Amino acid sequence: MALDSPTLVSDLWYNDGNIVLQAESSLFRVSLGVLAARSPVFDDIRKLPRSQDQEMYDDCPLMVLPDKAEDLANFLRAVYNSGFFESPPIKTDFDTVAGILRLSTKYEIPYLRQRALLHLDTIICNTLQEYDARESKRTIPHIDYLGFLIADLVHEMDLPWLLPMVLYVCTQSFENIVTGYIYKGEKRWLNSLQQVACIKAVKPLTKWYRKDILSFLYWTNVDGCKSSAQCNEGRLKLLKKYSSYTFSTPLRSFSKVFEQVARKVFCTMCITASLDAHLAAREALWEALPGLFDLPSWETLRTLREQALTGF
Repeated sequence: MALDSPTLVSDLWYNDGNIVLQAESSLFRVSLGVLAARSPVFDDIRKLPRSQDQEMYDDCPLMVLPDKAEDLANFLRAVYNSGFFESPPIKTDFDTVAGILRLSTKYEIPYLRQRALLHLDTIICNTLQEYDARESKRTIPHIDYLGFLIADLVHEMDLPWLLPMVLYVCTQSFENIVTGYIYKGEKRWLNSLQQVACIKAVKPLTKWYRKDILSFLYWTNVDGCKSSAQCNEGRLKLLKKYSSYTFSTPLRSFSKVFEQVARKVFCTMCITASLDAHLAAREALWEALPGLFDLPSWETLRTLREQALTGF
């Protein structure tokens, strides 16, 4: 396919390369042998006899690929440069992870696919403890609509163990579930099954938040409390503040709230009992999360995760 104004990607244009790959309007001159050494798909391509009508570019066979140029560029950089895409805790970004995940799966390079999945694993958690520690461990920085972008990637690449957390994140932006969102100038939507799952989960999540997550704020008597009037007044203030939200993030920990606010109005006994009750409610919600989105149990999903990350 002739190009009117091709873009030669300078850092992936090797003068000793023996094949030119085209993705969209971008061209990459690389070594087919290097690719074949890592990818059985490219190894099969290398073994094919050359056709007499093979299209050429710069004296090299030209292979037109249906991949996105950005994805192919990041994939090739990861293949050629061992330091470009390293495992966590080395930082990266979403587009790099997504592109390498797509193409390492397509071209069957397991170690790159595993690295991509490990990076996703730093922000899309499978335990409540990981969820609470995610900001200190994440290797992919936050960008607008990140949850929706990962939801799309999860659907595309069939990564079901990531869905409970991904869909939970999407429910925090109900308007975008319904009306879609814009990323890089392109209008996008969740797929219909994900849309339905999120919409159905919003009501029970809201109910869970107000009834269970905030249950400790409805208490009037706590065994061992030495200042019930003061503690009840503090609970009432917090209840008015947090129950008035139309919807919040029910899995969010109140630990910092207690450190900053509650310790000023609650006695030690009430703080301890409240934190214990709050953690128990969050743990119960976490275990119920897959069911709220009509997904398999955490046990099943964690088995799928382990198989994907280890290859077994």
